[in-house]
Amino acid sequence: MKPTQPTSSLRIVSLLPSATEIVCRLGLKGNLVGLSHECDFPEDLCHLPRLTQPRIDPNLRGEAIHKDLSLLIKNGLSIYDVNVELLASLAPDWILTQDQCKVCAVSIEDVEKALCQLTQSQTQICTLSPHCLDDIHRDFLKVGTALNKVQEAKDLITEFWIKLNQINSKVGTDLPGRPRVLCLEWLEPLMVGGGWIPELVKLAGGEPLIVSKAEKFKTISWDEVVQSDPDIVVIFPCGYPMSKTQNEIETSTELKQLTSLRAFRQNKIFICDGNQFFNRPGPRIIDSCEILASLLFPEKFSSATSCYLGKAFIPWRPYEN
Repeated sequence: MKPTQPTSSLRIVSLLPSATEIVCRLGLKGNLVGLSHECDFPEDLCHLPRLTQPRIDPNLRGEAIHKDLSLLIKNGLSIYDVNVELLASLAPDWILTQDQCKVCAVSIEDVEKALCQLTQSQTQICTLSPHCLDDIHRDFLKVGTALNKVQEAKDLITEFWIKLNQINSKVGTDLPGRPRVLCLEWLEPLMVGGGWIPELVKLAGGEPLIVSKAEKFKTISWDEVVQSDPDIVVIFPCGYPMSKTQNEIETSTELKQLTSLRAFRQNKIFICDGNQFFNRPGPRIIDSCEILASLLFPEKFSSATSCYLGKAFIPWRPYEN
């Protein structure tokens, strides 16, 4: 490991959107010199060079994306390409990446392969692996420790839990008949969100269906959806803008079975921006929890509802023919 250097001179490459947001919250936005193709927040970082590119077409339907991803993984191939020449020219002191999911972002193996092609590189790697809310706050501290921002990271952790608990307190933890929530993280095939998602649902005053604790997502059938009989359905496919989610539902006979659910009849099916919020384990997980709470208890979170409506979520109703 290199000797500790002044924080002001650190050169940081982030290959993970949530890590980019953590770096910025720690006061090191100006130290970022390169990002992944997925890093899109804060928006004023759009000028930075991009070091990665997916090997699949993100504009395909979910079913086609799933098949292409499965084939790459089966053949032991990387899902993302890393621009080694650009990485060498940026000469970062630190690269932030993840080893949680090969599908979600560039893997630690891809980064290590890229670094092996560089000569005399002293770049260090900080690897994040969030599976639950506690892991997310531990990643705040891991990044802060690596980048000489320990106190700032501790302050971020404190803020993180204070705000999550404030949302939970506002909901009320002793409510009878908590709303039963089905969170769909993919549509073709249907997958129920795992990891930190069930925890967020509980903090927001709901009861998560099918996947009820911090574990991997689960692939399910439409029969299971119907049998779960959710009070509310929240849909946020990983990496999708809301418009793409809406389009996939509208152009699929199978997905339109959502109209058979009680949640639909009660106007309780919502499309959310999972790319910016729910699927991104960084500081804005707080916003994700508040969005959920506003969907479950709009009377208690009217200001949040008006703030996020149209930007972070939309009610789903079929287009008129």
